Amino acid sequence: MAYFLGIDGGATKTHIILSNGTGRLVGEGHSGPSNYHIVGVEQAAANLSAAISQALTPSAVSPSDLKAACAGMAGFDGPSDQKQMHQILTSALKASGLQCSWRSLNDSVVAWAGAFHGNPGALIAAGSGAVAFAVGENARSARADGLGHWLGDAGSGYDIGRRGLRAALAALDKRGPATHLTEHFHAVAGSTQQEWIGWIAGLDSTISYAHEQLRSFAPSVFEAAASGDAVARSILNEAGAALARTAVSVLRKVGLLIEPQVATAGSVLGQPSCLRQAFRAELNARLPGCQIVPARSDPAFGAALLAGNPDLVPQDAFQACG
Repeated sequence: MAYFLGIDGGATKTHIILSNGTGRLVGEGHSGPSNYHIVGVEQAAANLSAAISQALTPSAVSPSDLKAACAGMAGFDGPSDQKQMHQILTSALKASGLQCSWRSLNDSVVAWAGAFHGNPGALIAAGSGAVAFAVGENARSARADGLGHWLGDAGSGYDIGRRGLRAALAALDKRGPATHLTEHFHAVAGSTQQEWIGWIAGLDSTISYAHEQLRSFAPSVFEAAASGDAVARSILNEAGAALARTAVSVLRKVGLLIEPQVATAGSVLGQPSCLRQAFRAELNARLPGCQIVPARSDPAFGAALLAGNPDLVPQDAFQACG
């Protein structure tokens, strides 16, 4: 029996599944983030190795039976990432006693594969970051956003958290409207201005720390919005509309304009909220007849599917192999 490893390596967590040739789940592993832009190459490899070990341990699968691995990696965006990605994958597989062939793609590609099992459609993933990926009837693919927390990821958890923190600080400074987000900010950063300034200065310690602190404020924005806070609702409405525009852009690029299908992934779009309502409204306004459909499988399963069926990988998608 042949076995395949599917890796979903994100900015917040890593999820790995081990499947057999029929697609049945054999093992599963979880660990911390594996986006090297945030945690570094060594930590990304260590987190991958830990999750691989979890997936292999209960399965009793011999390392020699593993035929291929496919990794969907956040932060793997272009040629400048190839050296680091090769180092991460080879190091993690070697540490786990594996010598199989591997393929690395952006995490949006494996999320699409999991959602549509290789069929045409668009996937919008919004968790810590935000990215859309679509494949058309002619197998041509397109990607939008996923440009990172400095200049992209519109509508992501990081984006929402940062907007929420800015709104809280503006309210505290009397530069912006009053909002319950100030109460959430007090809980995070302290009750005095000196404490706030110290907390903000601490964001400069490491990129990973700053990313985690800003992203982790997003649930506070959702909570405030659910209680009726107008500022928080405005932030979520803007985020939902931004995500819809990102999804529409890839649908148009690949020519899926007649009753196109969009699947969603990630925590931001995974819960009922005004953000999801705004996403649906903007989607229908920009592309009438567009359907939001449930993903058939998760990204890690999509990665395992591509490991076992490499012909499903869009040939114009950026990738690295080893």
